Amino acid sequence: MATDIVFIHAPTVYDFRKKPIFYGPVSDVVPSSPVFEMYPIGFMTMSSHLEAAGFKTRIVNIAVQMLQNK
Repeated sequence: MATDIVFIHAPTVYDFRKKPIFYGPVSDVVPSSPVFEMYPIGFMTMSSHLEAAGFKTRIVNIAVQMLQNK
């Protein structure tokens, strides 16, 4: 079944893989993993509303895609 609507969650800094960014002390302690992959709450709300109306939706996290396709 084809997707009707795709919500794209873009990273705050596009070239984050090239620029060193210091997020603070917590980011050094907690490793990044898919467990911490979060989307804007509006994406989830719009997606569930549209799916209830019969549309097929998908949310794509561009930062995760960029990390997987180095």
